[in-house]
Amino acid sequence: MRQRIKVLAFLCNWAPWSCYTGMGEQWIPVPGEVNVIRVICAARVSTPLLLKAFEKGADGVLIVGCRTDNCQHGTGPDLAERNIDHTREILDLLGLERERVQFTYYLAHESEKLSSDLHRFVEKMETFGKSPVSG
Repeated sequence: MRQRIKVLAFLCNWAPWSCYTGMGEQWIPVPGEVNVIRVICAARVSTPLLLKAFEKGADGVLIVGCRTDNCQHGTGPDLAERNIDHTREILDLLGLERERVQFTYYLAHESEKLSSDLHRFVEKMETFGKSPVSG
């Protein structure tokens, strides 16, 4: 029997969170494999936090931020992408697929796009299989 994939999605408090809550209001499905954590800014999702997610059983981690021109904190997307790049270097050293960590951004009205991308990310993680890092 195949084990179910676990995806952790960190959502910025601003446009991405509005986008996510819009999914519920519009009855747009969220994949059951996805657990969502609301953060004040995507930049707050540090490399140690990303690695901890894998240690605790995540097979893939998605950071959902704002567009740079829509960021409440100004540099959130840039810092988030820097954290992801650093995390990917560590995943390379561990022999894991670097695509297990992704960054994406949305405007508040893009609920259908978020749902579609969440489903696509889960499918990609299913092709990779369970992460060997989880403890």
